[in-house]
Amino acid sequence: MYQWLESLRIFLSFSFLVLSSFFDLRSREVPNWVWMLFAPLGFVSSFLQFYVEKENSFLVFWLLSFLVTTGLSLALFYLGLFGGADAKALICLSVAMPVYPSLLHPYLRVSNPIFSLSVFSNAVLGSSLLVFGIAGHNLFRLIQTRGKLFEGLERESFWNKILVFMIGYRIDLDKLGRDSHHIPLEYFSEGEHGETIRHLRVSPRLAEEPFGKKHCFDGPFEMANGKIWATPGLPFLVFVTIGFFVALFAGDVIMWLAVQAISGRVI
Repeated sequence: MYQWLESLRIFLSFSFLVLSSFFDLRSREVPNWVWMLFAPLGFVSSFLQFYVEKENSFLVFWLLSFLVTTGLSLALFYLGLFGGADAKALICLSVAMPVYPSLLHPYLRVSNPIFSLSVFSNAVLGSSLLVFGIAGHNLFRLIQTRGKLFEGLERESFWNKILVFMIGYRIDLDKLGRDSHHIPLEYFSEGEHGETIRHLRVSPRLAEEPFGKKHCFDGPFEMANGKIWATPGLPFLVFVTIGFFVALFAGDVIMWLAVQAISGRVI
C-alpha cells in the first residue's frame, strides 16, 4: 500500500551514494554536509514508513540495522581498514534502508535481513576483484623486467612479496610525491653499517599520512631506481554505490555463494 515510501527511500539513498561517490572519485574526501542531509532525510523517510504501516518488525530491524552497521563501520574505521566517509555512508544507509524493500525481488533470491550489510558485502566483493587486475599488471611487469620486479628487496619474505604483488604496484617517485591517492608499501631503515635497507609494509592503513616530498631523501630512492611500491587508495564509495544497486536487483552475492557452497553447487 505504501510502496511509494519505499521508492522514495531507494531514490534518496541512491542519490546520496552517487553524490558521495563523485566527491570520493574527485578528491577522496566527502564534505560533511552530504551526511548531514542524508542522515536526517533517511531517518524521516524511514520513520514515516513505520508511522503509516505501524509494523513493529520494521522498528526492530531498523534499530538492529543501525546498531550492527554502526558497530561494524566504527570497528573497521578504528582498525584503519575503512575511511570516515565509508563508515558514515553505511551508517546513513542503515537508517534510510534498514530492510530489503518489499516491492523488489532479488534475482539470486538471497539477501541479508539487514540490507546495509548486503550492500557492504557486495562492495567488498567488487573491490576485491581489482586484485586480479593488479596481479595481471604485475605479472606483465615481472616478465618485462625478467624477474627483477623486487630488485633491492631480496631480504623480504616470499609471502610478503606475494601479498604486495596482489595489492600494489611500482609507481614513479615523482608521481607518488604529487599524488595523495596512493599509500606507500615500502619504508626504509638504517643497517648496522649505516647502509639503507628497504622493507615492504604489507599492512597499510587508510589513516596513514599520504606519501609526500618530506619523506624523500636521495640515498634510499636512488637505491629504488626512482620507483617505489604503493597501493591505490580506492574510492570505496563507488563500490558501495555499485553494491547498493546489485543488492537491490540481485541480492547478497557473497551470501548466495556461501549458500551454493554449502549445498554443494559451487566447488
